[in-house]
Amino acid sequence: MSFFLRFLWLVVLGGCIVPAALAADGTVVFQQPGFPAADTSPVSSAALAAGFPDARMVNAAQLDAALGSAQTKLLVLPYGSTYPEAAWPSILRYLDRGGNLIVLGGKPFTRAAYRDGNTWRLRESSVAASLELFIQGWQATPGSKTLQFEPNADVAPTLPAFGWTQAWSPVIRLSVVMDPKDTAANNGSEDAFLTTLAWGTRDGHKLAAPAVLVDHVQHRFVGGRWIFLACDPDGNAFANPPLLQRLQALALRQHDRFTFRPRMPLFVQGEALQFRFEPARGTTVEAGDTLKVSVHADTGAAQHYSFKADPTQPVTLPKQAAEGSGLHVVEATLERNGAPAWTYRSGFWMRDLAYLRSGPKLTVNGDYFQLDGKPLPVVGTTYMAGDVDRDYLRKPNVWVWDRDLKQIRAGGLNMIRTGIWSAWNRLVDPDKSASEATLRAVEAMLMTARRNDLPVQFNLFAFLPETFGAGNAYLDPAALAMQDRFVHSLVQRFHDVPFLLWDLINEPSANTNLWKTLPQGDALEQQAWRRWLKQRYPDQAALLAAWSEPSFGKGRALQSKPDVAPPEAGAADPFALPVAGAFDPDGVRAGANPLKVYDYYLFTQSVFNDWVKHMRATLRDAGSDQLVVVGQEEGGVATRLSPAFFSPLVDFTTTHLWWDFDSALWAGLSAKMPGQPMLIQELGEQRRLDQRDRLRFSPQIEGWQLERKMAISFAQGAGGIEWVWNVNARMANDNETPIGAIRVDGTEKPEARVLAGFAHFVATSPASFTRIEAPAVTMVTSQSLIYSGMRDLAMATQKKSLRALAYDTHTPARLLPENRLTELGQPKLVILPAAQALTDDAWQHLLDYVANGGCLLVSGPVQRNEHWQAVDRLTPLKLKADVFPIAVRQSTLSLPGHEHPLQVSYPAGVQQAPIESMRFDDGASLKVVRHGKGKLIWVADPVAFAEGYDTQAALYAWALAQAGVAPAFTQLQPLSPGVLAFPTVLDDAVLYSFASDSLQDQTVDIKDTVTGATIHFTLGAQRGAMVLLDRASGAVLASYNAGTQKPAAAAAR
Repeated sequence: MSFFLRFLWLVVLGGCIVPAALAADGTVVFQQPGFPAADTSPVSSAALAAGFPDARMVNAAQLDAALGSAQTKLLVLPYGSTYPEAAWPSILRYLDRGGNLIVLGGKPFTRAAYRDGNTWRLRESSVAASLELFIQGWQATPGSKTLQFEPNADVAPTLPAFGWTQAWSPVIRLSVVMDPKDTAANNGSEDAFLTTLAWGTRDGHKLAAPAVLVDHVQHRFVGGRWIFLACDPDGNAFANPPLLQRLQALALRQHDRFTFRPRMPLFVQGEALQFRFEPARGTTVEAGDTLKVSVHADTGAAQHYSFKADPTQPVTLPKQAAEGSGLHVVEATLERNGAPAWTYRSGFWMRDLAYLRSGPKLTVNGDYFQLDGKPLPVVGTTYMAGDVDRDYLRKPNVWVWDRDLKQIRAGGLNMIRTGIWSAWNRLVDPDKSASEATLRAVEAMLMTARRNDLPVQFNLFAFLPETFGAGNAYLDPAALAMQDRFVHSLVQRFHDVPFLLWDLINEPSANTNLWKTLPQGDALEQQAWRRWLKQRYPDQAALLAAWSEPSFGKGRALQSKPDVAPPEAGAADPFALPVAGAFDPDGVRAGANPLKVYDYYLFTQSVFNDWVKHMRATLRDAGSDQLVVVGQEEGGVATRLSPAFFSPLVDFTTTHLWWDFDSALWAGLSAKMPGQPMLIQELGEQRRLDQRDRLRFSPQIEGWQLERKMAISFAQGAGGIEWVWNVNARMANDNETPIGAIRVDGTEKPEARVLAGFAHFVATSPASFTRIEAPAVTMVTSQSLIYSGMRDLAMATQKKSLRALAYDTHTPARLLPENRLTELGQPKLVILPAAQALTDDAWQHLLDYVANGGCLLVSGPVQRNEHWQAVDRLTPLKLKADVFPIAVRQSTLSLPGHEHPLQVSYPAGVQQAPIESMRFDDGASLKVVRHGKGKLIWVADPVAFAEGYDTQAALYAWALAQAGVAPAFTQLQPLSPGVLAFPTVLDDAVLYSFASDSLQDQTVDIKDTVTGATIHFTLGAQRGAMVLLDRASGAVLASYNAGTQKPAAAAAR
């Protein structure tokens, strides 16, 4: 009787039936009659029994209790994407206590199944559950029919071959939390590791990963090993018991993952070759485990050694291991019970300064990079290691670097960008000089890049210069001194590496208000602000008048905070920094003073320029004559630290194309300064989500976006560098983890093929990329308008104006900011779109251009200076007009030669902003005025602020004809305004950048004006393309995605 009661207690618990005993190895297989599978064929009961012979099969009623048992070590879910909805809390609790998991087929945890009476039904696909596992989604990859099965030989037992009709790669985050010692750039802690168990490859390219393994080591799911057979296997896969048995063996095996890294990634002759064996979880090893180590150099015989697997003591290789030349690859295999279990590869360099210094010399001319004096049109990528992401200098593995850089170079890419984005305090000695370990890691990286023929851009700081615990990053002398020591120590070591250039700072902000321009307000900034004001405006009374500030009183604060106290009780400081509200579009109504904003923007440019000068001097003092750049992004050509101001201090300019892919051409042209190359230094594809938290765009759509951006990067640009080669899965920020060309499972996204295609294109005729002829049209941008409370409206107007010109009238142009008008030259036509305000100096430069024979198109009044004081710019041109605020929607523009007036319709946002229009005294909507040798076309309405593109495009087309600007090409068939066809004229060639912003395929049928060549092809929807024409003959020298365009035999020159 007592035996029966004990048995009953085991099978009845909490109202659920549970197995009387679990399998000896603790494996539980969920099996429920009628339970639906998704994205995979169901696994038969016979296959499960053969594959997991010692497992216990449990149904839905038994699952919760089985998962709650401490005896359960492995859960097998054989229904692909589907999981039992009611059991999800138990599944998550089981995984959180370190339970192991195998999911057979599909996209795990994306389809919940629920019981509806006696029937199981599926919910819509969702990431609600998978996000709890830090999996944002699954990206489709090819079936195995055209692929070769390649098991991961580093993990034993290897999987037997199987086929699949579709596979999926996880978009996974491997960090649960931020690294507590490195929160600057969302760097995550090492919480999990993903290992691919099998790939599908074609011609050496990994295109699918149907089986992956995830190990969890800290913070969440600690000790758990998950294996996803994330594919729709063919009918024979599950009928192969060894496949399931090996998956089970791997899922249950413990303490096999490890690293075996050298003390330094680069040794000096005579130093001890010391390595450290580190299990993934602390010091846990199994008795009897041994390490079999082999060392292979580029030359010389391989060396083989055997060591006890002991994490408490370093391993020193015999000095013979340093023999041979080149990269020394170290292969360490953990053997257990005499059989290999896991292999880890690392490596080291022996110092060879002659080899490092013998690389090619990286320089620039006015438009392009050069390598040993030969043109280098750039198609590159940002590199962070494929194993530890941004932490690669602290945890170096030169074998991984070499593997990745070899793959990059094999794709034809010709430059990498790398460096330091965070964790400076962990890379320095107490005096803030770079530590020897850091310097050795950088040296090893440069050696590896040299080995793979890749010039290197090395980033020193990111977002804000590191303060090392001091105050203001740009103004505190203590911070500057420590920055100096850090930079000097790095640059001095590598000042004579010829293929290296220095990026002073990535995407800098003016202060701790990252990615926006607002005062920080500390004492150092306040002092610097007052000094700058006195230097720029010696007449302080005139400045207060320009700002409309009283010299004494409470000022504008009275508007929002009425006060009866006399001014002595609380007089405002008229020279104080602008308050945050002053930067808002309508902050003036809240008592903020937007007139100070312009000066604050200029102040931040001045402070940053001083810092750039200081850092450049530090580089030169360290012996470097290498190229220097500031890696600013698209915000720099808006309202952040701008190349329009700092470009004279660097050797080329950059922009980064991220969110605003609709305005990629504007971002690129805005950053191109006269006489300097412009490089699109980051071409990124941001994470974009739908309302159900799913990734909006497929990898193919993202690949097409990259293709368009790459094509645009050559529109007067020196090329592009993609962000980033390896997905950074160790980021405590889901926005970062999907980005990259190579997924964490090692598979290539379509982006990798796009990059290889562009690399092949530029390599076909690199000698053509010499010097860019300035186009006949220049569009001038008003910084007086951008650096005001109307910055968003100003930028939208700029972007719209350029699109009307480049897409609607298909006219190439350059952009020139207001402060660079001394470099205007004499283009045939200058367009000033709806500037509203302009400095007196800028206006005079434009009048001088006209007087020298130019043609200037102005739309709307420009009767304000940078402080929005009224100035009369009409009377000197013998024009009279009434200037007034826009308060209604509609106006018209009458163009000569047009039968009917064109409609000008102002949206509500323009009507509500302090935007002005005007009417000439005779009622005309347009005036043509002779001035000196040229003419000025002045349109009464600021047409760029109006809705739509048709009226603005018609105005530009008319002005182009008035200025005698010939079309860049003839449209043999009408070209859609959704297609960019942008010719960049070179000394010996014409380079066409095509980008389709259309959802339909578009016909391109044009005749180039310079060469007389015809270009005819169908440009796919959302695609990019390139064609390079020989200037003398019109022959096609190279093409990318341009249909049947065939390079001429003369292309190899």
